[in-house]
Amino acid sequence: MKIPELRSSYDTVAGLVHFGRMIDKIRLYAAGALPNEYHPYLGDSEPLAFDGRCCRFLKIDYDTFAARARLGGTDAELFDWACLHGRRPPEEEIEVWNAFMQKRGWRDSRVEILQEEALDAGITDHVVETFFDLHDAEESRPARFPADPPPTALPPKKVTHIPGLRSPWETLGGIVHFGRMIDKIRLFQRNELPPAWIASKATGFDGYCCRFLQVDYAALEEQVVKGKSEREVLDWAFANGRKPNDEEIEIWNAYLSKRCWRDRYTDRLHARMEEVGMPIGSVYTMFDFIDLDEGRPMRP
Repeated sequence: MKIPELRSSYDTVAGLVHFGRMIDKIRLYAAGALPNEYHPYLGDSEPLAFDGRCCRFLKIDYDTFAARARLGGTDAELFDWACLHGRRPPEEEIEVWNAFMQKRGWRDSRVEILQEEALDAGITDHVVETFFDLHDAEESRPARFPADPPPTALPPKKVTHIPGLRSPWETLGGIVHFGRMIDKIRLFQRNELPPAWIASKATGFDGYCCRFLQVDYAALEEQVVKGKSEREVLDWAFANGRKPNDEEIEIWNAYLSKRCWRDRYTDRLHARMEEVGMPIGSVYTMFDFIDLDEGRPMRP
């Protein structure tokens, strides 16, 4: 069903996905031109709906924003209003949030719901891996991405087995990778961290994790070196940086665990696979690559 003046969630405003679509829905609803089936997902009445997530990310009230959008103005003017009355998120936070939104429905708790909705809509000739894909298919837009064949999960010819190093999937305080970062610090202190890893031990996923918690890597490393337990290190991070809420953790976990699928880091993953002799198509995320490269089975 094509809906004039309703853009795709993939389309961005000031680099932010879905924001423009939310504006369109507000105006279409006010004009009586938004189909009834879209009404339950307006605003934050449905906590998991994308409008609500968008407003919480920008820290604005939906009803207040909707009233402003109905008055008119360009996308840029409305985004500036949102930043003035809420906040202007930094680029890295936008990247994390965009990835969460764009990939929602792929390898997460909403997979079955996405499949049911696609089946109910009778969609059989469109790539639907995410809810953004579903919306585009329902509204007669062409698919943005080709279909992915199932990953082959072929491991490298020689695995990099490192005792004492856990999978990035394992959580501490509900946060992926944090425990692995602690393991890497301890391995480095025992001279058991591979030499090639040492130069980048404070960057990559470690750096993302520390910025997410708003702590300095060197200060966190010092806590580990002092012999504190991993729970004590996590509590220190919460006390000296910040303690993210459940939704923030959900978004960040999804971003990190799905990284390299349909994003600008795909080429980096392919380069890593070529380095270890793993065929392209074996995996689609860096988490999967790490597990296979270190001799663990790929998670379902």
